[in-house]
Amino acid sequence: MTFASLLGNEELKAAWQHALHGRFPQSILLTGPKGIGKLTAARVLTMALLCESTGEKPCGQCAACRKVEQNYHSDVTCIDAGDAEIKVDTARRIRSECAVYPGDSDRRIFLIRHAQNMNAAAQNALLKLLEEPPEYAFFILMTENESAILPTILSRCTQYAMVPLDTGCVMQLLRRQYPDKDSAVLQCAAAGCQGIAGDALAALSDEAEEMTQLAGEFLRALECRQELGLLQAAENCSGLSRQQFSHVLTALRTALRDAIFCARGIPSPLLPALSEQTQAVSRTLTVRQLLALYDWMGELDERISRNPSMALLTGCLAAGSFERIQ
Repeated sequence: MTFASLLGNEELKAAWQHALHGRFPQSILLTGPKGIGKLTAARVLTMALLCESTGEKPCGQCAACRKVEQNYHSDVTCIDAGDAEIKVDTARRIRSECAVYPGDSDRRIFLIRHAQNMNAAAQNALLKLLEEPPEYAFFILMTENESAILPTILSRCTQYAMVPLDTGCVMQLLRRQYPDKDSAVLQCAAAGCQGIAGDALAALSDEAEEMTQLAGEFLRALECRQELGLLQAAENCSGLSRQQFSHVLTALRTALRDAIFCARGIPSPLLPALSEQTQAVSRTLTVRQLLALYDWMGELDERISRNPSMALLTGCLAAGSFERIQ
C-alpha cells in the first residue's frame, strides 16, 4: 500500500505527505464516519512513518512497509476492542509499552481504534503521554464520534478528517475486491453507500444477504403501517450483533432514500433485493414521513455504540418508526 493506493481524500494525503517532510505530529486524531477507511489510512500513514526508503514514503516495498501491511511489525501496537468500552487498564498498558524503546526501527506507533469508546478514566490516563510523548512514540487515534472525546484529549491531538468518496472511487475499489461480480450489482452498491466504501463492501458480503432480508421485512411492515408488524420485524433483529444491526439500518436508510427519489420522480438505481419494497413504501408513505424515518434511523445508528441493549435498540426502531408514520 502507498498513498497512491489510498483512494480519495486527496487533501488529507497531501497534508500528510507535506508533514512527513518536516516534523510530523506525534499525536493525531483521525475522524470520519464508520466504514470510511480510517484504519486503512492509519496503516498507510504508519508505513510512511516507519518506511526505510530514501525516496517517497511509504514505498510499500521495504521490509518495514511489508511488515506493517501484513500486521506483524514489532513496533506497531493496535488497540482494537471492537464495540467494547476501553478502560483505564488498557491506557495503563499503553503507557507501560510506550516506555519500551522500539526494536526494529527508531519509532513506535500506537493505533487506537474506536477511541470514542475510551471511558473518562482511560482518556485522562493518556493525557500526559499524548501531550509529551517520548521522541520515538506516535499515536494515531481513530473515531467516528468526535464529541465523545474529552476536550483535553482534542487539544493535545492534531486532527485530520476523512471525507466520503465519490461513486467512481467506490466503484474502483469494488472492482478491485470483486472482479467477478456483475457491474450492475457493483454500481448499485456504490450508488447506495453514500461514499462510505465500508458500507458498499458490507452490502456485497455473504452476511449482507441476511441483513437485507431483515431490512425487507421491516419495509413491508412500514408499507402496512401496523405497529404489531413493526414490532415483529424489529424483534427479528434482536439476535444480531450491534454491527449487524447497523448494517440493517444502513440498508433501510438506503431504501428510504431511494423511496424518496421514487416518490419525487427522480431516477435512482434501486437495491435489487429491496426494489419491490422500496417502490411500495414510496407509494404508501409521504415524502415527509420517508424523510423523518431516514433521519430517525440515522440517529438510531449513532446510538448503537453507546447502548449495549439490543432489545432496547430494536424496540426503539419499531416505536420510533411507528411514531413517524402516523
